[in-house]
Amino acid sequence: MYLLLFALLPLSLGQRALFDARETSGEKLDACQYLLKNITNVELLAQHEYAALERCLYYYLAGEAVKGAAHTGDYVACACSTNQIRRTQIPHPIAALAPNFNSREPVLINFHQVVLQHFELNEFLRDISIHGYIEIGLEGNRSIRSADARLAWNSDQWKADTLRIQAASHIWVPVFTQQNYDTALRNGDGFELRRIETNSRGNVSAILAFSLRTFCDDSDFASYPDDTYKCCFSLEAQINQEVIDFTTDNLPVFTDPKYFREYGWKVSGTVPKVVTDPAQEPEVGFCINLTRASSSVKIELTVPLIACALLFVLSPFFGTIRIQIFFKLFLVCMQLITLLLFSNRIAAHLGSAQSTPRLLRFLEFSIIINVLSIAASVFLHACGRIRRTLPPWAMLIKISSIVNNVVCVLHSSPDEEEEMEKGSAAGGNFQKDWTAAFTAIHAMTMASISLIFLLGYIIML
Repeated sequence: MYLLLFALLPLSLGQRALFDARETSGEKLDACQYLLKNITNVELLAQHEYAALERCLYYYLAGEAVKGAAHTGDYVACACSTNQIRRTQIPHPIAALAPNFNSREPVLINFHQVVLQHFELNEFLRDISIHGYIEIGLEGNRSIRSADARLAWNSDQWKADTLRIQAASHIWVPVFTQQNYDTALRNGDGFELRRIETNSRGNVSAILAFSLRTFCDDSDFASYPDDTYKCCFSLEAQINQEVIDFTTDNLPVFTDPKYFREYGWKVSGTVPKVVTDPAQEPEVGFCINLTRASSSVKIELTVPLIACALLFVLSPFFGTIRIQIFFKLFLVCMQLITLLLFSNRIAAHLGSAQSTPRLLRFLEFSIIINVLSIAASVFLHACGRIRRTLPPWAMLIKISSIVNNVVCVLHSSPDEEEEMEKGSAAGGNFQKDWTAAFTAIHAMTMASISLIFLLGYIIML
């Protein structure tokens, strides 16, 4: 007998009770009254029995809301044929009207936690799509303890402290939208309220599932491949903005470890903040920072660059000026190959980037310095081969002797000494002094260029 009653109860409390809420007041719900009299512990109820109890409670609250609306005179305005405004009674005020329709007291919507489950980043267009959910709650302010007094009930009478709302259209809930320009095309933005519950005090909690899309700030692209994209989002109420206030629990954006995958990015979120500018509607904003965490790309770009830089610094220690010239020419070929590698990796992103990566700028700087070094070596080597009949200045001979003795690795090879002795016998005894002088000048020039190169490395990287 009881099972038959519980099975027929949802049918008797169907759509008719939803649209004719006056018939679902506490005095008319005979089946619900019978259910309440026979309940001792809701924890012992079966699933379908507890669902029937929740339906009874909801339709009871809906009926009381209709009575309250009739007493307070809630109405909607419509344009009539006589150009007059007539008042029409709202059939379902618990879902159609905000809880503060008459008092105009602000409804406080609290953002407990923003959870990110998935993201899709387009590096070429600099846009991102994120998917996740937000734990929100409709709570009362300091003067009003309940967010919606129409959803409050006596927990001792109904033997229940919480009520699950089956659909978002059954009660009043805020409608959210992403804050964009009026002419922006909101492709891919969507919101859906799930797991809506209310307690006996009239406070509502829900899960706001979202799918949002926005453009990212790429001003940190100069740090590629350690760059960071900053993608910011802002939410606001689409309707009833004047009676809604936002607040947060100051918790940063959380990534769901069950579904979230980083895909080579280190993701971190900021703490949501409420923007209360009097010139605009209240909104909640938060940002997501994506830092590239792919070590393979970093190794692929930094190893050739460091190798070329180290070989350039060591080039003065490879022997005579002639050998150094050939070595630097080989080094230029390596740097151009590295430039091709960089172009393959980075050039595809430069079309929409606001800045150039520091690695690419340093490679450009290295090639310029190396070409200048080759030009200086070729010029000094040519000057040293000119036959002269006059000796260099005495001060130049002393300075070149000191430099060549200190930097002993830059002394000329035995082949060059033999060639200089032949030249001295043919054209005087001063060719060896001139060659030593130009060797010292070349050593000091290369040391200066290497110092400039090292300073550029420290500043640019």
